[in-house]
Amino acid sequence: MITIIAQNKISALAIARATANDNEGNRHFYGSKYFITWMTPKMIEITTPRGLASYWFRDQSFPHLPKYLTLSITTRSGKDGEPMTPEANAQLDIIKSLLAKSESIIVATDPTQEGELSFRYLYSYLHCTLPYSRAIINDLTIKGVNRAISYTMPAERYDKWYNAARLRDEADWLVGVNARRALAFAAGRGTYRIGRTSASVLKMIADRNIMVKSAEQTTERHTTVAVKDRNGNIFALHSIEPNCVTANATSEVKIISVEKNESKVRTPKLYNLINLQIDAARLFGMTPLRTYEAALRLFGRKLISYPVAAGSTVPQRKYQECRKVLEKMLSYSNYASVAMANLGFAPGRGVDKSNFGTHGIVATGVPPLVLDDDMSRIYHLIVRRMYQTFSKDAVVIRSRIIAECEGVRYQWSGESYKTKGWHTLFPDTLMDTQPVPAFTANEEVSLFSAGSYTSKTSMPEDYTDATLIEDLLAIRGTINADGIAKDIVHLESSGLIERDAWGHISITTKGRLLYGIVREMKIADICEVIKMDNLMKEVTRDKISASAYDTQIKQITRDVTAEILASAKLYPRMEEDIPCPHCSEGVMKTFGRVAMCDNPECGHYVFRQFYGVTLSHSELASLINTGSTPPIAGFRARSGKTFKAQVIINAAGNTQVVSKNKSENA
Repeated sequence: MITIIAQNKISALAIARATANDNEGNRHFYGSKYFITWMTPKMIEITTPRGLASYWFRDQSFPHLPKYLTLSITTRSGKDGEPMTPEANAQLDIIKSLLAKSESIIVATDPTQEGELSFRYLYSYLHCTLPYSRAIINDLTIKGVNRAISYTMPAERYDKWYNAARLRDEADWLVGVNARRALAFAAGRGTYRIGRTSASVLKMIADRNIMVKSAEQTTERHTTVAVKDRNGNIFALHSIEPNCVTANATSEVKIISVEKNESKVRTPKLYNLINLQIDAARLFGMTPLRTYEAALRLFGRKLISYPVAAGSTVPQRKYQECRKVLEKMLSYSNYASVAMANLGFAPGRGVDKSNFGTHGIVATGVPPLVLDDDMSRIYHLIVRRMYQTFSKDAVVIRSRIIAECEGVRYQWSGESYKTKGWHTLFPDTLMDTQPVPAFTANEEVSLFSAGSYTSKTSMPEDYTDATLIEDLLAIRGTINADGIAKDIVHLESSGLIERDAWGHISITTKGRLLYGIVREMKIADICEVIKMDNLMKEVTRDKISASAYDTQIKQITRDVTAEILASAKLYPRMEEDIPCPHCSEGVMKTFGRVAMCDNPECGHYVFRQFYGVTLSHSELASLINTGSTPPIAGFRARSGKTFKAQVIINAAGNTQVVSKNKSENA
């Protein structure tokens, strides 16, 4: 027998029915060839002692940097507040029993980095040795499922997906857990659910809120001149710069230059999830989570598919399937304008090339019956984009005329079509066009009329979901698209941001308090996030070693933890200051669990809490000044036994607990 492990029960049921292995057992389906079961959300994850108050509040080492990150069953709570552990345990028992009776595994989790990571974590946690291959299930139709199960891919082909997701997950854990733990000592566990990347998004939103409130609108006066071209058509030209010079009726207007540029407007690519979320937010005010859930329901109803992975064009076979769907959809009133355009279809670009599972979303041939409002909106966007993608390019002529009158420069600009292409499919994509003035360079024409107008400078606006995602994509790149949407959802669920009736995002009172604490820290610096993103890319491309990456990530974790522990807004200063030996200019200000130099160009810090022992002021001064403490009793090993040791600063500049039987980096 072969065990197929799906992402969820809906997918497992579709696979069971498609393969005719649909006898229902306890938390699985079975037949003559396959056992089919599924995973629960975040079933196996990096061990996080969420429920242990001793971990969060009692004296332990700072920061927490285990040599090896272990895996365990999830200890999270669901949306309803109920613990997810019992459900995960029950499902895990079924998976173990099925694997014990199987010869191999087919992985049918989501064909994404996260889907690959969830299976690999499960496989590692169970210490499984069965061979496995991957099925790329892009839709839940019978044809799509059977094709994927019959033609599975070698497991090693998706090692890059797993490695990229694992590196990101481990970095999120190291930075996020230590930051939240440092905040928990001051504000209480769970008060500020800060993450490695979400703090920088919070800062971007808060900075934009401040900029909008402080912006001042100004008024500018521009002048205009109207002239006739050789064909007798009148065109108005506007001054390029603000001025108060109104042209005389007898003045001549000299045409300085006439520019015409012809450019091809390529058909847009098929939607991937992040671009679908952007347009749904812009057009319908839907949050990223609402869009994702609507798309997930469409997928479960077999209405959409995402067949294009790691390629730049749609395969001919899939294109023929899409063409049949589009021809069928012409009978719907929503697409009457497409039928009138009568452009015909041609294979077009699908998505950008990617080694990390970028997908183009398309509609299947299943009739879209009885959809809720959100599903209907998302389905319409997907079908609309398919028509546009498989249409013809538009060719636009952009014209610009520069003229001068009484020392003031004026301009006219406009657009016209050479071929309208995909712009004719839907009325809202057509541009307003104007005839091109019949002028030549260095020509002098008579002034027909002159005037002026005042305009106000445009005011910045608070972020919406669409503009925030677009800015984050521009900063971090499309490879991090999934994480960007999750950060916004996380900030909302944590009560740190809110939206007004127009979809503008602002930070809440709780968000402002957190922003006031972290705004100058590394954890809220988007450049530090990009730095970590680049480190992960270097590892996946074998440009730096895993050990070098581990060293740098742990150093970033130390820096982030030290900044939070040294925040005067969270922790009161303790004993006397100690001169900084690192820069000789600042002083080491001492707090409860760290001492940090007050020279911003230095920022040197030393932790003072190790294995349940907090260094006294004299011991801390000895460590800073001489590089070691006297022997100290009372250190508590993880086994519970106490031991005597010294704390030293090693050659790498990190603190280390050294005893005859134990040596640990702290």
